[in-house]
Amino acid sequence: MSRRFDLLILDLDGTLVDSEALLVGLVNDTLAAHGYPRADPRAAGASIGLPLDEVFRRAAPRADAEEIKGLCRAYRLRADAPEFVRQFTLCAGVKQALAAFRANGLRMVVATSKRRATTLDILRHCAIDAHLDAVIGGDCVAQGKPHPEMVYRAHALFPAPAHRTLVVGDTRFDMEMGRVAGVATCAVTYGVHAAHDLRALQPDFVIDAFGSLRNVVFDTV
Repeated sequence: MSRRFDLLILDLDGTLVDSEALLVGLVNDTLAAHGYPRADPRAAGASIGLPLDEVFRRAAPRADAEEIKGLCRAYRLRADAPEFVRQFTLCAGVKQALAAFRANGLRMVVATSKRRATTLDILRHCAIDAHLDAVIGGDCVAQGKPHPEMVYRAHALFPAPAHRTLVVGDTRFDMEMGRVAGVATCAVTYGVHAAHDLRALQPDFVIDAFGSLRNVVFDTV
C-alpha cells in the first residue's frame, strides 16, 4: 500500500481529542473567578487553537496586558493538573488510524497551542504517545497558530517535501498555518469550527471522521 504523505502535522484539541466543552468550561470558570463575565460558549469555542493569551483577549476585551497574564496563569494552573488531564478523551478512530500510520512508517508531529509538557501528559493519558514522533507546543515557538512556525519546526525535525507534508486540524488557524507554509491541508469537520467555514477555506481534503484520514494518506488504487 503506497502513501501520499511522509509527515503528518496533527492538531490536538478537536482533532485528536474531544475537548471543546472541557476547555470552554475552564476559560469561563477562570473568567468568573477573576470577576469577568463569562464568554459566549460559541465564541470561546471558536478561539480554541489560538495562543492562550489571544483566547483571553477575545474573551475579556477590557482586560489589560497584566490582567491577561493573570488569567493565563490561573488557567494553566488548573489545565496542567493531573485531575484535569484525566478528563480528556480521544475522538473516534484516532488510536486505530495512528497505529496504521505508524506501522507504515509515517512521521507524526502534534502541533498545538498547549504547552508541550501538558500535551505529553494528555497523550500519555490517552495512550497514543507511543504512536507520535514529537510534540511542538505553544511554548516551543515564538509565534503560534496561524503563523507557520510550527510547520517549519516540524520540517526541521523531520525533513519532508512540502507536497508530502499534511497539516490536519479542525480550525481555520490550522488551515491557514498549512497554507502559508505551502503544505497540504486536511480539515476535520467534527471539531470546533463549522464544516461550511472550513470548506470555504478550500483545504486540500475534508474528512468527517478521523478514521477517514487513512483514505487521504494511503493511495489504495
